[in-house]
Amino acid sequence: MKTTTNIKGQLAEYKAGLRALELGYTPSKPIFSARYDLILDDTKRLMRVQIKYADAKLSNSDGSVSVKLAYEDRKRKVYTYQDKEVDGLIVYIPKIDKLCFFPPRVFVGKEKISIRYAKTKNNQKKGIVFAEDYFW
Repeated sequence: MKTTTNIKGQLAEYKAGLRALELGYTPSKPIFSARYDLILDDTKRLMRVQIKYADAKLSNSDGSVSVKLAYEDRKRKVYTYQDKEVDGLIVYIPKIDKLCFFPPRVFVGKEKISIRYAKTKNNQKKGIVFAEDYFW
């Protein structure tokens, strides 16, 4: 079977749903198109979560992936996620078979984020989003 973008997205959603159950959440899907893919219910609150499959390698860096967060309309206007649209971002990184949960402060208003799953060669830490800090 050919792995399409759609199949990759569904795989990430299934992995996130299974992990949510393991952590005690009840996962649900919106019945209409929304800016989020999954609703997580912990009996105290509902969280709207966007899910991404991250296999886009950065051309200038080993050990990290890039996640596109924005989309363009026909008039080339760019839209990013805003605080009132989603409560979290779950990213599946197939290279390490792990999920990361990011709070809005990490992704809101950004067109993309780079996630590092391996140490940098120069040990840089400032300004880097390390996957291990957000493993879910």
